[in-house]
Amino acid sequence: MGTFEDLKNLLGVGNAVVPATAQRRTAVQRASSWLVGWVVFLSSGFVASVLLNSAWVDCDIGVNASANLGSLVVASTVMATVSTSVWALLRWVTGRRRLLKPFLLTTATGVLLLWPFMAFWHAPDGYPVSTCPPDNVPPWWPTWLPL
Repeated sequence: MGTFEDLKNLLGVGNAVVPATAQRRTAVQRASSWLVGWVVFLSSGFVASVLLNSAWVDCDIGVNASANLGSLVVASTVMATVSTSVWALLRWVTGRRRLLKPFLLTTATGVLLLWPFMAFWHAPDGYPVSTCPPDNVPPWWPTWLPL
């Protein structure tokens, strides 16, 4: 008959010794999760800033590039933070050992979030632009997707 300590060790509670391979595997999973998290953060912020800057340049919005930089930094940081939060949430929901499924779901969510992002940050209605149509939508934006 086993003791209470044996039961705790069997269930993984207490001071049970974890094999070195399990520790290495856990460390690699944590490192890869952090790496993917940084990739999500940087790539979503970059894509958001490039998309918004292209819209502003095509519609001739703002004084110059340096004047728009502050708004671009804020907008891209917001997009990157939301995408990284979605990554962390999906990683938690799908299980900590999986990376591909939450990464693909985060990518799809990031693409879907670009529409409200552009709807909020592009040139507001009534902004005096002469190069874009009266609704201030860049010419490359899909016509079937309203801003």
